[in-house]
Amino acid sequence: MKFPKSILIGLIAGLIFSGAWYAMARSMGFYNVDVYVYRNYLTFGLIILGVVLCVLLEKRSRGGFLEFKQALKTGMLYSLVLALCIAIFNYVYYNFISPDTIDYFLSEAKNAMIADKVKPEDFPKYLDAARANYGSFRLMPPVLFWGLVISLLSGAIFQKKDPNAISAN
Repeated sequence: MKFPKSILIGLIAGLIFSGAWYAMARSMGFYNVDVYVYRNYLTFGLIILGVVLCVLLEKRSRGGFLEFKQALKTGMLYSLVLALCIAIFNYVYYNFISPDTIDYFLSEAKNAMIADKVKPEDFPKYLDAARANYGSFRLMPPVLFWGLVISLLSGAIFQKKDPNAISAN
């Protein structure tokens, strides 16, 4: 069974993301907030690069012709595979590689709440909201959203209909 190129490229991008995030966390420190900022830049860069690359490769494989809906499908398939890879690595990272990271950042959030004179009875509400930021599937919606946006743009830019194709209309 032959997989589409967008799945293979999405898996490769997921491996690049996982390796780069681990390397950044290892070199900067697992409790460094900058790691998460750079992780977001890396994610956005991989979305842009991957979707455009997948759409261009799909256009090339079709002899230079590409319909808009095929470009959208290709970009979204790549984005879905990348989002799943990111979610799986998030789960592995927070549960096995650095399991105390979430507790560290929650204690920092609690200290910030104490400094801001938040009522102690409001702590659980704020800490639950802060804990939600570290969920394994938290990055899936933004990756899929930006994948959709970049897929729409790439489809609009790179679409070219085959003049010899018979239209169903």
